[in-house]
Amino acid sequence: MDDGVTLRRLSVFCLVVDAGGVTRAAEQLRVAQPSVSGQLRSLEKALGATLVVRSGVALVLTEAGERVYRWAKEVLASSAQVQRDVDDLVAGTAGSLVIAASMAIGTYLLPPVMTALRAEREGADITVQIGEPEVALRAAQRGTVDFAVTSWVDDEVPDDLVGRKLWDEPMVLCASPDGPPDGDTITLAELHGLPFVGVPSGVSFHRMLQDQLRRHGTSLPTPVIRLGHAEAIIEAVAANGWVSLSMAYMLRRDLAAGRVRAVRISDAELVEGIGLYHREAKYFSPLQAAAVSSLEALGRARSGRPTGHDRARPHAPASRGPT
Repeated sequence: MDDGVTLRRLSVFCLVVDAGGVTRAAEQLRVAQPSVSGQLRSLEKALGATLVVRSGVALVLTEAGERVYRWAKEVLASSAQVQRDVDDLVAGTAGSLVIAASMAIGTYLLPPVMTALRAEREGADITVQIGEPEVALRAAQRGTVDFAVTSWVDDEVPDDLVGRKLWDEPMVLCASPDGPPDGDTITLAELHGLPFVGVPSGVSFHRMLQDQLRRHGTSLPTPVIRLGHAEAIIEAVAANGWVSLSMAYMLRRDLAAGRVRAVRISDAELVEGIGLYHREAKYFSPLQAAAVSSLEALGRARSGRPTGHDRARPHAPASRGPT
């Protein structure tokens, strides 16, 4: 291995693999395709091995490419962590914390916990990024965030990450005050006769719902529309007399304002698992460890049960000294 193995070339190589080809990688980088191909060839020359070969229209990793890809992902993630640590030292902050979260969790659950943590730690730099669960998990894999908090889907811990289910949040049927159904309870079978607002197919929340309903011998109703944000779903329900399966924590303000009502599902207990994901080799600063502890405490308070249910056991957060 020589000096031609740079972080830039490793980053381009990983992007080619993740994006599924040189053309898509070039589009994401907003550079010409020959530039990406040149970086890839230079990395192969520096390593003295072919990393990818063409199979039809697709690029396929060689055995050497598989090994380099796994190593490069860890190198890049560790590099991102070190750079953030150095930035903290230069800025003289009391530590930094960056969390990636799915939309509902990042909008409703995390802000009170993180603002309380910030109030306790003067000078701490805390950021909560909100987006699609898949984006949050990729950020955790790359090391650009300390951990991700998204919906927990059984048996779906991504490669290179440790996943831990912290607690379960109850799900209810969100309905408008004057719309269907009649009464304050409903069965799963009755749900199929209602105008249902769904979420985009394939997102983790959709898969989680499908899994739970399948275990109850049923499926999701055919939606009248699919919407990708909790606020848009609640608005559609309130304005049109529709219904949705929503997390109880999302509805607190709208229930208090009388815009919607919560209908209990009488023959099933549907929940959203709250999952925490981080790199297996991730070490935690005192601030980051305190954030995890705060989330665990929230889970105990909301569920009344000890946290745990590890899919893969994470390393205990390690303190590197006082804040």
